[in-house]
Amino acid sequence: MPVGTCKLCLRKKALVRSHFMPAAMYKYVRRGSRSSSDHPVVMGRRLTSMTPYQVRGYLLCGDCEDRFNKNGEKYALQWVWNGKDFPLYERLKLALPRRFSNQYVAFSGKAIGVDTEKLAYFGLSLLWRAGVHTWNTAFGEKSNRMELGEFEDPIRRYLVGEDPFPPNTYVILTVCSDSNSQRYFYMPQRVTNVTQFVAFSFLTLGIHFMVFTMKNL
Repeated sequence: MPVGTCKLCLRKKALVRSHFMPAAMYKYVRRGSRSSSDHPVVMGRRLTSMTPYQVRGYLLCGDCEDRFNKNGEKYALQWVWNGKDFPLYERLKLALPRRFSNQYVAFSGKAIGVDTEKLAYFGLSLLWRAGVHTWNTAFGEKSNRMELGEFEDPIRRYLVGEDPFPPNTYVILTVCSDSNSQRYFYMPQRVTNVTQFVAFSFLTLGIHFMVFTMKNL
């Protein structure tokens, strides 16, 4: 393992090879395919093909990798589509909504027994990874680095346990009822059709995240 400065705790340590998206999600996609030996289909900028490639890089020390796992990733993996079932969607089918609109049905995480802060922690950890590192992706391409600006360090301090949930930062989770969204994941992207705040969007096997950052939103 190379020695370097961990991007999260800012200490010089041995760095582990971290997945961007959890390794289990690649397994879930294989489990849900026609053959368990099938590789996931990856959409690149110029090519779409089945590939065993998984996005990984030397970013974190072992302690911080474990911190991400315990504080959000392990919990989120209990709720996403897992190749057979979609536990969070099944929970919502039995829950009483908090409110309705023409476009969505809203639920209280606390009322249905879901720890939304752990899910938000997981979402912010993915966005932060996309903001502090350019990742090598499939077919020789590289990820688009998300510009978090003044919000980058407050998110880091929250993730490492130094500060409470970052101010002026909001996370909205949408549970997708369509089968296509339940079987895909993609890395964070900047939402370009809004001007009054900064927003990012990403999908994790049926759970769609929107993260907003803006003062006095």
